[in-house]
Amino acid sequence: MLARFFGNLLFNLVHLVLAILVAVNNVYRRFWRKPAISRDEVTKYDLQLVRENVPQLRKKLHHLVMLSDTDQHSLDDLAFIVIWSLLVGIPYVTFYDITGDLIENEQKFFLEVEKRKKGIPGFIKWSKMPDLNGFSNGTQPHTVNVNIFSYDDGQPKIAECIRKIALKELPCDSSSDEFTAQELDKSLSLMYTSIPEPDLALYTGSSCRTFGLLPWQIRLTEFIKLSEDSSINVSDFLGALCKYNKCDQRYGK
Repeated sequence: MLARFFGNLLFNLVHLVLAILVAVNNVYRRFWRKPAISRDEVTKYDLQLVRENVPQLRKKLHHLVMLSDTDQHSLDDLAFIVIWSLLVGIPYVTFYDITGDLIENEQKFFLEVEKRKKGIPGFIKWSKMPDLNGFSNGTQPHTVNVNIFSYDDGQPKIAECIRKIALKELPCDSSSDEFTAQELDKSLSLMYTSIPEPDLALYTGSSCRTFGLLPWQIRLTEFIKLSEDSSINVSDFLGALCKYNKCDQRYGK
């Protein structure tokens, strides 16, 4: 009995210490961490680093998701994700808006990206914004499609899809009262922007959480930490892509 008492006491003390350390770390990151230096243009260093690393990326990345917390990530940080993805050749980039602020400031975000794209070949298409000029010498270089999703695009949209199927407001090719995963997937595709399932999701901080990110589409998505302190730089970005490139995806085998 006494041993159990001291065991529980020790466990509670360790838990308390860890909770205090996590709280102190969060306060430090939010109030005392030095903000990243704002850069108006992609530097020559960024371009050189991307050119050196892209040939090593054998695995084709079709859809990148960034878990975006505007309490930790500035629009400046997130704008560079778009530009680096354009340079690497990633056709779809989605920002999952955790706080809801990014959707409200989409116009400002659009302008931040446009300012940093100067001199960068490529074409940026926004799901809700006018196309940025990406044509060069009459040809269209690589195109990156940018979307901003929130929690409402996840479970609530799936529930809405099922409701519409039940009310026969949404077509669903089913030969019985039970739906297969393939049939539901086909119906859900009518509810979303035409995008492939995410290959890679990037997050920052000490813990990996989905925050309700597209629960149906992320069944095969790799989640990779970009940084511990919520900073975003080209070295960490390319490092995450290289780590994804080494992942052995078995697809349930």
